[in-house]
Parts: sequence; structure tokens; C-alpha cells
Amino acid sequence: MRIPVVLLLPLFALPVLASEGAGPYSFTLSGKAFDERCLKLAAGESIRYRFRASAPVDFNIHYHRGKEVIFPVKQSAVREATSTFRAESADDYCLMWEHAGTGAATVEGSIERGPGR
Repeated sequence: MRIPVVLLLPLFALPVLASEGAGPYSFTLSGKAFDERCLKLAAGESIRYRFRASAPVDFNIHYHRGKEVIFPVKQSAVREATSTFRAESADDYCLMWEHAGTGAATVEGSIERGPGR
């Protein structure tokens, strides 16, 4: 069976990685790319997150309301962070790291669920 190469090319061109849930993580962003870790949080539920990057990255926590993207946390050009985030409403929240520089940025860290679940 032959699979047209044209259909496979877009899959290899995507600059995003995505993973579900809490726990430790490690990934490398090459060039202009981003990665996100998404999880469903109940109203009042918290997460504790930490990360360290080998090069500056833009970091945010966001969720979607229709076509609108809401950013409760947004930081530019950071190499590390340790903090707690508490959800004001039940939703799917994504922690996202974006590398806009040249070369690669390796990001390592963890996300831990807190009280409320």
C-alpha cells in the first residue's frame, strides 16, 4: 500500500509538541517552536510548577473561551520559574513555552497538582 508523501509532510512540519497532565517533563525547542502541557483543573484547584530553560523562553498559562485566549500568567524571556497557580474557574489550562531565538532551548521541570482535587 502506498501512502502519498504529500499527506505526511505537514505532520513533520509542525513545530508544537503537546502532552497531557501533570508530572515531570523534559523537551527541546528548536528554532521558532513551542511546547505545551495541558490539564483540566476544577475551580479552586491549584498546581505547582517549576522549570529551568537553557535559553530564554516565553512562558504562559492560558485557556480558551470560544475564540478568545485568556492568559492568567504571561512571562517573556525567562530561564526559570517556580510558582503556584490556582484556577478561578473549571477549565482546560495549558502551560506553554515558546522559543523564538536561534538554536535550541532545552526545558526541564514538573507540574504537581495541589489541593482541590
